[in-house]
Amino acid sequence: MIIDAKSIILTLIVVFLAFTQGIKFIRKFALQIAQENHDAITAMDQAEEQLARKRERDADAAASAAFAKVESALPKIVSPPVSVGADV
Repeated sequence: MIIDAKSIILTLIVVFLAFTQGIKFIRKFALQIAQENHDAITAMDQAEEQLARKRERDADAAASAAFAKVESALPKIVSPPVSVGADV
């Protein structure tokens, strides 16, 4: 094995190129994982929001139905008309 300046410089260049390619690959892989995680979290948030809206609509419908059942039993309160400027 010959160790001279030319082989050392060539080895350093090869190592540097391999290192930079490895770093680029790792960065690309990490970015891909981050994007997939972001997409998954966004999908989960949308699903939770849709479920919350559905529950709210169901609760509003149930409250309206309950009020409709009770509304006929409530006494009708009619207040006498108030005339403006009348002395009381």
